[in-house]
Amino acid sequence: MENDFFDLFSVVFAASESDRSRVFSLRHKVYCEELGYEPIDAKNRIERDEFDGRSLHCLIEHRATGLSAGCMRIVFPDNWDEGGYGLPIEEHCREHGVAIKLDSKVRSEDLCEISRVAIPSYFRSSRVEEAAVDGFGEFVFSQQERRFFPMIGVSLFLCATAFTGLIGRFHVLAMMENRFQRLLARSGIRFSQVSQPIHFRGERAAFYIDQRHAEYGMRSSILPLYRSIQKDLSRQIMEKGSVPGILGTGTLCKILN
Repeated sequence: MENDFFDLFSVVFAASESDRSRVFSLRHKVYCEELGYEPIDAKNRIERDEFDGRSLHCLIEHRATGLSAGCMRIVFPDNWDEGGYGLPIEEHCREHGVAIKLDSKVRSEDLCEISRVAIPSYFRSSRVEEAAVDGFGEFVFSQQERRFFPMIGVSLFLCATAFTGLIGRFHVLAMMENRFQRLLARSGIRFSQVSQPIHFRGERAAFYIDQRHAEYGMRSSILPLYRSIQKDLSRQIMEKGSVPGILGTGTLCKILN
């Protein structure tokens, strides 16, 4: 599975402005145009918010076409927020009057959030009639390729698991539907629910995982893919260096060495 997935897809640490623009463009396509979660930006066709300035971004890219198959971000707490961690998940729960129950030992400097997971419709479906890509004429993904589409979402969380381990942010939050949490659990990535469900783009709840437990509990069938993603991201972090306003090159080098 590991080699087959990497034959079809590559992982991109979106450290440059051009790669982050691809992330924001993909998010616009999914969150604004396809799902209607956010207003359409008719001028720039990008979707971004105030949390992107303190986030790391990652892309899954389809090798044959160069299309962005998925993206996610890791958001860091706002050290100036006195009412909490200043994370998107807190904002959503607060709006619904729901508390996030974390262990009091979890420190802001060890915490982060996985959010803005986006996969375009032609990579969300394994059905032939829904796998044609706009702008590619009659191009349709092969049966072999479509077999791996369900792995894109899991692979984004494998990227997040690798990333949070590499940068030493072991305590991870995510707002998820129960069905996706169950899908991750089948791979051995077992999040714990830490809030009551809220109605936010469907019924979702806040979930928490310790990155070290995620690695330890990962199923042997998924571990080779995870290790390959981890190795690739480690290489890219070292090559691409720092992300302005997030982590300096020295910090990254210290962590990775």
